[in-house]
Amino acid sequence: MALPPNICLVNAARSLCDDVFFAIASTARLDDGTLRALAKRRAPALQAAARGAPPEHLGAWDTWLVKMAAAMAPIQPPRWLAMADVIDEGISLEGGARGVRSLFTTKPSEKDVARVKSFGGFAARALTAVLGATGSFQMEAKSQCGCFIASLGLPEEDEQALSKEEPVKAEALEVPEGLPPKIARAVLRGAFYAAMLEGVDPREEQAVLLIGKKTSLPAEEITAAHGEARQRIEAARAFGAPCVDGIRWVLEGEKESSDLLAVAAAKLTLPMNHRTEAITAVNVGGKVVLAKKHTLDKKQREAALGITWAAALRSDPSYVRRSELALRHDAFAADLGDEGAGKDARRGVESFLEDELRALGPLVPPPMP
Repeated sequence: MALPPNICLVNAARSLCDDVFFAIASTARLDDGTLRALAKRRAPALQAAARGAPPEHLGAWDTWLVKMAAAMAPIQPPRWLAMADVIDEGISLEGGARGVRSLFTTKPSEKDVARVKSFGGFAARALTAVLGATGSFQMEAKSQCGCFIASLGLPEEDEQALSKEEPVKAEALEVPEGLPPKIARAVLRGAFYAAMLEGVDPREEQAVLLIGKKTSLPAEEITAAHGEARQRIEAARAFGAPCVDGIRWVLEGEKESSDLLAVAAAKLTLPMNHRTEAITAVNVGGKVVLAKKHTLDKKQREAALGITWAAALRSDPSYVRRSELALRHDAFAADLGDEGAGKDARRGVESFLEDELRALGPLVPPPMP
């Protein structure tokens, strides 16, 4: 009879699967370079799990989400983060020192810290001004703000101070001196995206327009920012729905895992106003019917199949069970338009997991005598 796997390595594998799940959901891409860059940044947590420490995984959602958003920030900011474009413009210290300075130290310069504190702080305040424009601050708003502030990579004292600030109204928002137009545009795109998360509310949209006016951006750029935010919302909806369906289809019969991971996928890929239908379907528990209702391009299809397979491997299935899951995974791939893409996605996910687990293997403590 085969020996059971070492529980420490099982826990590390689960954390790795969740990292893969997060990276794919947050970028809508199955990209080996992104996965390996994230594994490098997550190495301390993964190595600790291999040594026997409690693993970090999506079961501890709120804490895990903030840590993962910060880990992804210098690689590719999560697309569900309203202010992702601000981070893309270099407003984050998570990547450490930049330029020539990076040859000598990982510590950012005081100038970089001041820049991120000023412009990143403005983006955070703009975000809270929009999300709080209705007079209430929902859990989604708190999560958006917490993940963005963590992604700035500020010194702990500055991060805590920014997190504790009370939301300000858009009309009271102060624009920092020297705010570059490209960052102002990124803030505005993020503000419009935030306003669309729960549907259109005129109070939130008015707050965004006030912010745009304060930044002195031309009217045509404000209109363009609105259109770009709308495109992001629609792209998220198109990608998220098949991810949720794929997880529920492949893991049919494994209700606990299926429900946990389908809801997690919905939260990471779908805006709130499109999420309700998906989560209701999970709660009702009806079967997923493959009916070719999703249209994805090649990269999106790879990603949907990748996140589905990461979900399938999370429970460390036996070889026989894996073959059953692979059969269902191939059927889902065929429903998306390319049955052969299932095998390719499985290979991509598994080669990454195998390499990382081999590297963690020597850290696992020996069994008790």
